[in-house]
Amino acid sequence: HFHAPENLRDYAETEVSRITKYYPRAIQCQVILIHENNQFTTELNLSIPKRKLNVKETTNNVTKSIDRAVDKMIVRVKKVKEKMITH
Repeated sequence: HFHAPENLRDYAETEVSRITKYYPRAIQCQVILIHENNQFTTELNLSIPKRKLNVKETTNNVTKSIDRAVDKMIVRVKKVKEKMITH
């Protein structure tokens, strides 16, 4: 873990807020940023009603890892939403 500067925190918040377009009932999203061996890992822990979703993405660029983690989470949220609709 490392202490993220304010501009990086703002960037992560903006990116994570994209998830609510696909699932407005998201309760909370925890963002964990890890920097080790010149690699940046972004871990997202999303709480939605009755479920917790987790994704992790590692790249050599912190904003790229955030973007990819958010994109993965959006795919996961869409799948969960589809299953809820079809059942």
